[in-house]
Amino acid sequence: MRGRPPVSFIAWSSVAGRSLEIAAALGGDARCFYDFGFVRKSLIPLRYAASSLRTTAYLLRRRPRAVIVSNPPIFPALIAWLYCRLASAPLILDSHPSAFGFYETKKLVSLTMPLHRFLIRQARASIVTVDSLTEMVRAAGGRAEIVHEAPPLWETTPPPPLGARPRLLFVGIFADDEPVELVVGAAARLPQVDFRMTGDVRKCPRELLEDKPPNLELLGFLGADDYRDAVDASNVIITLTTRPEAVNRAANEAVFAKRPLIISDWPAMRSYFPHAVPVENNVQALAAGVERALVEYDELAGAVEKAVQEQRERWDRQLSLLRELVDTPAAPPER
Repeated sequence: MRGRPPVSFIAWSSVAGRSLEIAAALGGDARCFYDFGFVRKSLIPLRYAASSLRTTAYLLRRRPRAVIVSNPPIFPALIAWLYCRLASAPLILDSHPSAFGFYETKKLVSLTMPLHRFLIRQARASIVTVDSLTEMVRAAGGRAEIVHEAPPLWETTPPPPLGARPRLLFVGIFADDEPVELVVGAAARLPQVDFRMTGDVRKCPRELLEDKPPNLELLGFLGADDYRDAVDASNVIITLTTRPEAVNRAANEAVFAKRPLIISDWPAMRSYFPHAVPVENNVQALAAGVERALVEYDELAGAVEKAVQEQRERWDRQLSLLRELVDTPAAPPER
C-alpha cells in the first residue's frame, strides 16, 4: 500500500486474522507483531521489547491516519496513543475481555489497569464484545462500541458428509478461558468420533498431554493456510469459553465457513449464534452436545446459509460504525 494508510490495525498476537480482516474491510493496513515466538514467561519481556521497537518504527514509517490497536497487552496501545497525539490521529482500542482484569493468572493486566483506564479516556472509542463491557468502559469515562469479526479473507468448501468417523475441530490457543480439559473428556467418552485441537502445544497443560485419548489429535499452532484446511476437513467446529463476556472469534469463523457449531451456553454466545448447539461447560454436556450435533447434522448444515446472512448483516452495521470512528478527523493535541 502506497502513501499513508487510512487506518492501521496493530496487534501483538500470534493470530493475525482479526487485524488483517478488519483492516482489509476498512481499506487499511495491518501489522501483527509476535517477535521470536517466545511463550516462556521469563522471555516475554524480550519479545515485548522487540515488538515495541518494531511497532514504533512501523508507525513512524507508515504514518497511518488512524490506529486500531489490540489490548492486552497494554504496551502497543501506549505506543499508539503517543503516535496519535503527535499525528492528531484517532485511536481506537480493540479491548478483549481479558483486558479488564478478569483473569487472576494475568498479573500484568491487573497491574496495568490504571493505564488501561487512562487510555479509555484518551481513545476515540473502545471496541468490545458485549454490553457489560461497554458499561465498564463508559464508567471509566470512555466511549464503547460492540464490534465482532469481519468475514475471513479465505473461502471454504461445503460441509463434508459425516462418513464413518465424524471429525470435530476444537479451535483454541490454550488461553485461560478455554476449558480444553472438557474436550479431552468428551473425546474419551466418544471413541467413535475423531477430535482435533488447535493451539501451540507448548502452552498445553502437561496433565492433558499425559491423558490424551487416541482419538484426539493435537494439531499445534496453525498458519492461515493450514487452519483453513483444518476447517475444510471438519464436520463440526467446537469453541468453548469460561467467560460470559467472550464472543469467540472461532465461532464467527465457523459461521462464515458454513460449519455446524458447538458453543458454551452463555447468553451472549446464544444471542450471537442462535443456530449453534449450546452446551454447559462440563464433560457430560459437551459429549451430549456432540452427539446432538451429529444426529442433527443435516438440519444444522441446512441452517448455515441463514446464519451467514445474519452475521453478514451484523458485520455490515459494525463496519459502518468503524468507518465513522476512523474517518472523522481527531482534534489536535492540547498545547
